[in-house]
Amino acid sequence: MVRSIRVRYAMIRPEDFDFHFDADSHWQWAETIALPFAVPDENINVILYIVTRPKMGVCMADITILDRISDLWEEQLYIDNQQHLPCPESLLKFDLPNGLSFEAVEPLKLYRARYQGIDDTSFDLEFAALGGPYDINDPAIDPTAAARNGPAWDASWSGHYEQTYKITGELVVRGRKLAVDSIATGDRSWGPRPERDNSSVLWWNAAFGEDLAVHLFTGHDIATRNESGPHISGYILENGELYGLTTSEGVQDYRRAMPTGGRFSVTDVRGKTFNFLWQTTNGCYWAAYPSNTYLQTSFRCFYEGREGYGIQQMGLSRAYLTRNRTAIRSRY
Repeated sequence: MVRSIRVRYAMIRPEDFDFHFDADSHWQWAETIALPFAVPDENINVILYIVTRPKMGVCMADITILDRISDLWEEQLYIDNQQHLPCPESLLKFDLPNGLSFEAVEPLKLYRARYQGIDDTSFDLEFAALGGPYDINDPAIDPTAAARNGPAWDASWSGHYEQTYKITGELVVRGRKLAVDSIATGDRSWGPRPERDNSSVLWWNAAFGEDLAVHLFTGHDIATRNESGPHISGYILENGELYGLTTSEGVQDYRRAMPTGGRFSVTDVRGKTFNFLWQTTNGCYWAAYPSNTYLQTSFRCFYEGREGYGIQQMGLSRAYLTRNRTAIRSRY
């Protein structure tokens, strides 16, 4: 059966953008907002990421602007990562001391994000949804959810959905004004999040225009192989309709541990297969919180004569990296 975005609002509701914790929630409860965007012609990839810990009253906010391939986070164009800001009372509308303000103008459809940082850096953006929210744990939409018998990754994804947006507005980087008109996939997560020994995974997505985008979430054991897997979740967004992925397979090339490019083949619930080639244009190690590091990369992507762009996060817990340090260093 073909599954489309028309059924999604039965599960993920507008109120799901706000907090889900209650008095009985674990002290490690976390709720996150990820809203990346890009200026592809300038080779700029921007991370806008918020991790709240409402039971502890704190949150982390990160604004990182990437423009080159480097092993070092601090060699990128701009970084403002603050780990202990006061937690907002609501995620629907808030202002943080780092200069970030956010409003869910119409939850699940339209968001506004403004930022006034340091070094003459700021942005004023709107995120308009191109499709509905894709609940990664709902068997009614995700064809792999029922077989998992639990969250897609770990308890921190007890609630989780992705959504693809058209992002418009202005980015100012160290005084240089840039128009933003891009497409990217963000996500929203909630659940208890122990910052310890998460598994190794790939979170990968690309867009070729408002009519076609892909999102993929898959395991990847970098210590032993270049191939991706096992497949976890993902979707094709085609002409406003969401189609869950049933399978995926791929392989990545590396310079040391930095992905330099690769290919992915995915098949959706219609039985339609898409073959993508991609090549890294910028990237670095990035750490939203100290226990995990992410190899965040931006890339050009190719599909049947069309050129698009996207981002990949390779999630690696530091426990995984140290456990497998000899294998990883000998391979790369």
